[in-house]
Amino acid sequence: MKKQSLRMVVILSFLMILSVSSAHAQSSREMTAKIPFSFIVANKTFPAGDYSVTRLNPQSDKAALAIKSMDGRLSKVVLTMSVQAGALQERAKLVFTRYNDQYYLSQIWTPADNTGLELPKSRSERTLLARNLAGERAPERMTIPLTARRR
Repeated sequence: MKKQSLRMVVILSFLMILSVSSAHAQSSREMTAKIPFSFIVANKTFPAGDYSVTRLNPQSDKAALAIKSMDGRLSKVVLTMSVQAGALQERAKLVFTRYNDQYYLSQIWTPADNTGLELPKSRSERTLLARNLAGERAPERMTIPLTARRR
């Protein structure tokens, strides 16, 4: 009887570990986007092109996010904060804030979730925001779809 109980505990423990590993792999999977304009992330300018976006520590509410050009030349890791939406998101997307001709990456959303990631505003973005608001011109939002990367 003890052997059977021990065996059951071992099997259940293994299944729990397997399910946690699977959930972690799904939430940290790499997503890709084709971005048709140059953009800024934490004071670093990225040219238009194909990029991968990966959440490095998905269990944290202050997740680290890696943004990397598909050719591997450019990359940046930034800390983000959680942001809530009023409803579940239908698809994964990047949200950019546009000030005149400059685009700043501001948020990342995954499908079937109402919690996204928000990047902190850099000093240059805060300056542009203040100028735009003083001129009564609100910044624009633009979204780019994200797709799961196939390996």
